Amino acid sequence: MTNHSEVMRKDSEKYVIIEGAAIKSVFGRFEKATIIQQYPIRKEQGMKKNTQLLPLIAVIVFSISLVFSYSSATWAAGPSKDTSAVLKGGGGAVGGIGFMVMTGMSKVVKDEYKRMDFTVVPGGWVGNLPRTNSGEMDLASTTVAMCALASAQKEPFKKPLPNVRSLYSTQDKLHYFAIVRKDLPVDTLKELFTKKPAVKLCTINKGTTTEMMWRNVFESQGSSWEDVEKWGGKMNFVAWGDAVNLVKDGHADGILAVGASSIGWAMDLTNSREMKILKWDDTMLDMLKKQFGFDKGVIPGKTYPGIDEDVVCPADQGEIIVNAKVPDDVVTAILTALADNADKYSGFHSSLANFKAEGMAKSLLLPLHPAALEFYKSRGIATP
Repeated sequence: MTNHSEVMRKDSEKYVIIEGAAIKSVFGRFEKATIIQQYPIRKEQGMKKNTQLLPLIAVIVFSISLVFSYSSATWAAGPSKDTSAVLKGGGGAVGGIGFMVMTGMSKVVKDEYKRMDFTVVPGGWVGNLPRTNSGEMDLASTTVAMCALASAQKEPFKKPLPNVRSLYSTQDKLHYFAIVRKDLPVDTLKELFTKKPAVKLCTINKGTTTEMMWRNVFESQGSSWEDVEKWGGKMNFVAWGDAVNLVKDGHADGILAVGASSIGWAMDLTNSREMKILKWDDTMLDMLKKQFGFDKGVIPGKTYPGIDEDVVCPADQGEIIVNAKVPDDVVTAILTALADNADKYSGFHSSLANFKAEGMAKSLLLPLHPAALEFYKSRGIATP
């Protein structure tokens, strides 16, 4: 900002002093011009304009316009197509959502920036956070809920992860829902915890994100896996296909699940047995929003045979994280490729169907990589 000041001398002449100050460009660099001159203004001139100032002011204004014109043009052009990097990306199990989301990202970016190479390796929503923090992975898939636990240093993240930054949201919905036999004598999860029926339930293996989140739900209601046994029931920690077979054979009453609004194994189950989805009450939904950043999602009625009503569920969403030391130009190239090719990315996998450029920073819980923050500001994309 240019500073104008006037000083009085003993001869009663006024002098206008103009000092050029630093002008910040959108890149965070400073273009500095220092101009110090004195132009006498005699008292008899009063408030008349000093025409000697006009050429100088014109030069300053022109210089400022050049700085911002250059900056804006460079942002519009995006990073150089010669941006290069060799990156390791962490997905989930091979063929799973996390793995496919990362594979799609690598293909979209590679098509735009030929010198950027990715290797997508198997990982997990929990383990990808510390592996990214250590630099073993440059970027990785996880979920908003896992980032919430990491930020709060809650189990299983007992240590801070200072090198992990948010990159973008995949904008998918991962619904947590309990699908049970239609004749089970409860209709809501609240009733499950108050009535404590002798129920035999299944969920995925212990130590997985799904098992941990359902365990947190039970603990928030003063219950535990061991309590299910005390009710006269049983917990089974098995793969989804095995859980379906247990329900079909009458050895289990329901499944504590997570996934998109329509899942193949759930479709198979509801085509074979009469099932229902237990309803969540608003208190539990609000608790999960506060603790884990869950949004509300909806499994539309008639998604599954025999389940005709919409069911509101807590919904986690995917989040891509990045190591803080990944260079700014590489981060900007990744985000530019995805934002400019959102339709292509969203068509890569069904979980990405809702991906849009304007939602890329939605609900991110960890601090953004500085280059990501600058990118979103330049595109007018809302940030947390």
